[in-house]
Amino acid sequence: MKKQTLLLSLLVLALTLSACGGTSSEMQTNREKWDAAKVTHYTFELMISCFCPFTEIMPIAVEVKDGKIVSMTDVNGKAVEGEFAQYIEEAASIERLFALAEKNASEAEEIQVTYDAQYGFPAAIKVDFIKMAIDDEISYYVNNFKPLP
Repeated sequence: MKKQTLLLSLLVLALTLSACGGTSSEMQTNREKWDAAKVTHYTFELMISCFCPFTEIMPIAVEVKDGKIVSMTDVNGKAVEGEFAQYIEEAASIERLFALAEKNASEAEEIQVTYDAQYGFPAAIKVDFIKMAIDDEISYYVNNFKPLP
């Protein structure tokens, strides 16, 4: 009887963890993959999907070198500046995306993270801060990632 209770408890725990979109060990494994790739200069397209005023300028072309944002250009080819820049900068590097995923894993009611198979970075982060609320969700998508020399 105790064995069945233990198995049932383990099953419930596993289902709970999978419903949260992954585990910290999954994030750690993918962070190690990213670190091992030693990519220090890269570009990607960042798409942020939310009930936000800046979505019409998406996607943002981002270039990062040695952990610093070199450039952020909107869909119209203009540099991202001003009031929206701070919100976009929050996700404008792979390290910042890992930080967002980690922070939101502890703050949001639900988070789903999908990692890039080759490099291990968060390719998609979907966050729902309050399950029963409307318009509080935010998602981050990385597309067209390209390492540079």
